Amino acid sequence: MPKYNAKKTQVNGITFASRLEATRYQQLRLLEQAGEITALRLQPEFQIFTGYRDAETGEKERSRFYVGDFQYIDNATNRIIVEDTKGIETPEFRLKWAMVKSAHPECEFRKVTRDEV
Repeated sequence: MPKYNAKKTQVNGITFASRLEATRYQQLRLLEQAGEITALRLQPEFQIFTGYRDAETGEKERSRFYVGDFQYIDNATNRIIVEDTKGIETPEFRLKWAMVKSAHPECEFRKVTRDEV
């Protein structure tokens, strides 16, 4: 069952986790065609925690990642933009969001809500 009543939606043969994400993808493709953005990527991954093995117990802690919905270059500012479409913010998302923003200051992170699409 989808999280938070999100409905998987397919656009151009790509399956998105929600209608909001699919709609935003279509908007970004139009911006790309107009030359306002370049290098559009789906599902960019950023490491926010490096895994390790505990020296005493030998237990292994795996690396953790934040996966955004989109990444592109805004041609007006030449900034790398990472977007996450959000209907509902979970505590886990808020934690990962704060961690990725502090770990990757070279990027501008944006949340896109239903009201903005």
